[in-house]
Amino acid sequence: MIPSPSARFLDRLLGLPVRHHGITLGHVSDVLLGDGDRMVGFEVVTVGDEPAFLPWPSVEIGDGELLVPYPLTVLAEAELDYYRDATRSLVDEREAGVASAG
Repeated sequence: MIPSPSARFLDRLLGLPVRHHGITLGHVSDVLLGDGDRMVGFEVVTVGDEPAFLPWPSVEIGDGELLVPYPLTVLAEAELDYYRDATRSLVDEREAGVASAG
């Protein structure tokens, strides 16, 4: 099965660095999806190895990176936990698809 352009786009976001004015704050470890595969935000692993949440509306997609205007837009693990519960994980969906295909 050939992935849709939107699926390929989402897959390319995984692993991208999250930066503020050239300073790396972390990298994308997952894309969190809402109803209708709408992007809600990103699970980020910070440079301090802490999980965090980055809301989609606060991101600008750059050339091979996600840019944030303010470092405070990278929210703490408590917010990430809320959004994990309220959304679907792109990584989990991909892994489930591979497991069912195998």
